[in-house]
Amino acid sequence: MDAVIAAGDRSTAAAGRATLDAGGNAVDAVVAASFAAFFAEPLLAGAGGAGLLVAARPGEEPVAIDFFSAAPGLGGEPEALDFAAVEVDFGPASQTFHVGRGSVAAPLALPGLLEAARHLGRLELPRLLAPAIALGRRGAILSAQTARVYRLLWSIQERSPEALALAGGRPPSEGTRLTNPDLADLLDEIARRGAIPPRWDEAVLECASPARGGRLSAEDLAAAAPRIGPPRTLALGDWTVVTSPRLGGALVLTISEALARRPAGLDPVDDALSLARASRAGHSARGSALGLGSTTHVSALDADGGVAAVTLTNGEGCGHVAPGTGAQLNNFLGEEDLNAGGFHRHAPGAPLPTMIAPTLALRDGAPVLALGSGGSNRIRSVVAQVLDRVSRGSSLRAAIDAPRVHAEADDVWLELADRARPDEVQRALATEFARVHPFPGRAFFFGGVHAVAIEDGHSVGAADARRGGAVERSVSPRRG
Repeated sequence: MDAVIAAGDRSTAAAGRATLDAGGNAVDAVVAASFAAFFAEPLLAGAGGAGLLVAARPGEEPVAIDFFSAAPGLGGEPEALDFAAVEVDFGPASQTFHVGRGSVAAPLALPGLLEAARHLGRLELPRLLAPAIALGRRGAILSAQTARVYRLLWSIQERSPEALALAGGRPPSEGTRLTNPDLADLLDEIARRGAIPPRWDEAVLECASPARGGRLSAEDLAAAAPRIGPPRTLALGDWTVVTSPRLGGALVLTISEALARRPAGLDPVDDALSLARASRAGHSARGSALGLGSTTHVSALDADGGVAAVTLTNGEGCGHVAPGTGAQLNNFLGEEDLNAGGFHRHAPGAPLPTMIAPTLALRDGAPVLALGSGGSNRIRSVVAQVLDRVSRGSSLRAAIDAPRVHAEADDVWLELADRARPDEVQRALATEFARVHPFPGRAFFFGGVHAVAIEDGHSVGAADARRGGAVERSVSPRRG
């Protein structure tokens, strides 16, 4: 069986494939791809962000590595908080985000990925980091989707000369080559040392400590660490679904259970209604605000049948760079979705909620599917919908391409492209939701599901065109 990887960018996927070609397993592949995403998808994933990984091998218990951030403040509060609203124009709508040094939570992407490699990987760290380091030095060629994210979030890049410099000084277009030698040097130092150098924490504090208007202290960084443990699980027919131990995983399971109870063979109108009702059930379990969803996802399947899925996020970025590292830090404290009760209300040290939900499915203990998505609070809906379609016999490609629905209390969003009887669907939804928001085509709004699976005994990968995904296949030998 060939190994395969699906990711949000061709360069990201290529780094994972090179690792599989070198004999790495699925975890090695998603770790190497994640580091490459720091350069290929820099506003969606970064050393200044966080994430969550789930993995499983045949005959072994699945494992989750949670490296999402906690609320800072253990070392006290700043005299004046650097925390500002930024309006982002999405065309049909606009949204306010909060950025600045006071929006930064402890970044855990670096220690989380290193822990995954040590605990679950096969290859040495220099081999895993080599593709990313090379990409940072020669420059990543930006995809249309990455260039679009830069345009959307340009007002955040304009907050500091350092963030502007990382982007080349003006909004980059598709095909622009962006280098990041400072971040490449940091990863090279990590590869040589086998650990994160002290200068990383020093740079993070220089950027976001209380003395600079932030809330991060040495105490916060000392307390921040990845957590390894069991994932959430759900029996779904003859499948066992494995997902994030955080809030996003719980909501994926809530929606999946609701979808599993609906009968087969629904007509297109009733099917759309059932999807919307299940999505709203997830919202009812945890209300939240809509956001861009500056996240990306990688899934991999190795030649031995092991799978891994990792979702990464940097929020929208805080607009400031940790000096000498080439890493823009996150703005998790400024995202409404993570702070539904109000900004800076979480107790210091408390885990922040997150919608990211890398997810696996196993049959008779053997992995058969790995998937996940970017897309903020749409993650729960789109992951559950793709999972449901595949579990009911759809091909992975068809399940990802199918038109999507996301619903909240009084609002429902849906894609019309390739939808049967779209006018009837909209009228039916309008009887249950006060506001119906149709998208004529497949929309960036609905995230990007990048997934791998075993279909009829063969490995397959499918990436989501909504977010410029890519699939790479390896012919690495079985290692056993």
